[in-house]
Amino acid sequence: MFETKRKNYAAKCPHCGDPHHYTELKFPAVNDRGTWVIKCNACGQPFAIDLKNPIESPTGNCRVLERYDDEENPYAGSVEYATDKAVYKLAINDEDPIFDYSGHPIYCCPDTGKGLEQPALAELTAAMGEIRRQWGKALNYCLAMRTPEADHLVVSIKVPCSCSREHMATFYRPLRLDPDASFEVVDFLLANISGIDLNDVLSGIHTKSYLMDALDKLIVRWRLYKDQILIAAPFVGHQWKSKSEKLEIWERLLKQLDAKRTVFLTRSATWSGYKSALQETGLDHDVLASYGLENRIVATGNKKQDFHAKVYVGIGGQCEVFSGSANLVDGPSMENSSFAVASYNKVIEKYIDPLKLSLPEAPDRADHHLMISRTEDGWKTTIEGGPAPELS
Repeated sequence: MFETKRKNYAAKCPHCGDPHHYTELKFPAVNDRGTWVIKCNACGQPFAIDLKNPIESPTGNCRVLERYDDEENPYAGSVEYATDKAVYKLAINDEDPIFDYSGHPIYCCPDTGKGLEQPALAELTAAMGEIRRQWGKALNYCLAMRTPEADHLVVSIKVPCSCSREHMATFYRPLRLDPDASFEVVDFLLANISGIDLNDVLSGIHTKSYLMDALDKLIVRWRLYKDQILIAAPFVGHQWKSKSEKLEIWERLLKQLDAKRTVFLTRSATWSGYKSALQETGLDHDVLASYGLENRIVATGNKKQDFHAKVYVGIGGQCEVFSGSANLVDGPSMENSSFAVASYNKVIEKYIDPLKLSLPEAPDRADHHLMISRTEDGWKTTIEGGPAPELS
């Protein structure tokens, strides 16, 4: 009842129609009204927005030139106000990657054949008290001292197995220097377990459902270890799936991906199918696009008609390639698949160039990561070089 309320707005520039996103705050007690003068991100012309609490409200992607309070300093200028505004509560671009421990395991011991994902989760859960204490110390240090930029907090933990190998699990989560941020087991994703040969596990004949589960887990892995992700498939779902069923597949996939680092290639009809399925839920893609609210991966999607390849690549200095016969759809029918590691240049030559794709430059990644691990002397936290630990 007494919480600050937030409204997300999209306002179009009155000169060129380019959408600008911002958040208006409403406090439980006194609220001011006022004006922002904004420089348009597209045409550069100034325009005005009227809103509550102009001093405190977050600016989003707006380049605010001046703020005015109606009581203390009302705006008296002549720039045109934005009149085409929309309030939205859409989560269409929200990333929510998950690692499903109940699904088909891809991290399986080569000696015993047993899946190690659930044992790894059990070890993380058991050690969470110590990990949380380490994080508390590290958080205080990072807030007090100037530390290198890092995007991820990584946890390395030993996984029990009856074999003679040492299996180390790598979990990660975004690094948030916020004392109030959630810090629970569910906030961590499993990126790797050492001593596993993914080629041996993934290459072969599997069900469609197995391969969809595997792709979900590889995307989680690539979000930490790789610079970009390529998704190339001509079809999402199949002709017997309803629009709502196809939309579920789209939403499952899009939530796993980082829009800034994803290159998605499919056929024009598949993109159209997504928009049609969205329309059936009452959301018009073209209207969303006019306010800049469409899914960013869909907005920049690449189209190609003459291909039937299904290939998914974690792109970096060393790339990981997952390919086969299955389209992006669940099901019990059997498909072939393969997994391989290749150099960046070889992937460009063998996969990117034949598809006539031009990869955009990958966004910069942080030069460091924060590592929590257990040593002979107990748990410790270190700042390690590189955006992620080395794969092993």
